[in-house]
Amino acid sequence: MPPMECVGSVAPSIPSRPSFSPPSGTQHMPGLPGVRCPTCASKGNEVWVIPGRACGYCGTPCC
Repeated sequence: MPPMECVGSVAPSIPSRPSFSPPSGTQHMPGLPGVRCPTCASKGNEVWVIPGRACGYCGTPCC
């Protein structure tokens, strides 16, 4: 039996992420799975929240 020959790339493919525009005033940092809480940010605190959840510090819904 002849040896198997690998053809092509063996690197894993990375699916593209859907792009979206966060609401005005909400900051999103590419590569991080979260958004900054606008209420806490206005008070000078850096608090990251999972999109669609409420901030654990002030309770503001963040999207």
